[in-house]
Amino acid sequence: MKKRIVGCVLLLLLVLSPLASAKPSERDILIAVTAISDATIANIAAFLNTPSLNLPGSVFEKEARATLPKALDLKNADLGVYRRTYQSLNKPQSNFLLSLLQSAKGPLNDVALLFLDTHEWEEGQVALTGRVSTVWGEGVTLASLMTKAVTGEAIDPIEAVVDVKAIGTRLSTEVTINGSFLLFTDQEGYFVIEPRHLSVHGE
Repeated sequence: MKKRIVGCVLLLLLVLSPLASAKPSERDILIAVTAISDATIANIAAFLNTPSLNLPGSVFEKEARATLPKALDLKNADLGVYRRTYQSLNKPQSNFLLSLLQSAKGPLNDVALLFLDTHEWEEGQVALTGRVSTVWGEGVTLASLMTKAVTGEAIDPIEAVVDVKAIGTRLSTEVTINGSFLLFTDQEGYFVIEPRHLSVHGE
């Protein structure tokens, strides 16, 4: 009996060891970075809604007198749910609660939905847990950012410092991304995501 138990334990160790040591592929890393970028854009757009749109799994952290959040906390934030939420804003709704949600339309909602639709996120494919700290730039306020978003004026670089883990069916293993990237609009008015110092699992 003891030999059988030892044999089972050894077999489990042989099966689990490759999983424990699995490293994310380049595809996994690309998907994780894309998901984090899309989530950041989606949440910035959500914050600019009037009133602010609360995306599931996302909580803003804002100082008492600040007009813009200093960080975004993510807990199992599903990109597919984000996409479905933004899609619902563009559809006529007979349900009262959904009609209230639709009335919260913001100036960057179409941009957020464009990114989410382009990458065709479905529920369960990628969920994010971690923290995104935002550096808005000197003198940037909610009013100035809203004005630029509404008028189509170029948005100056916003730095996002990330420490986020991604899991889901699009990934072969979980991926943790640390580092930062910039979000801004170029001279032609297109939203740009520019990775800066990114590392995977701290490497």
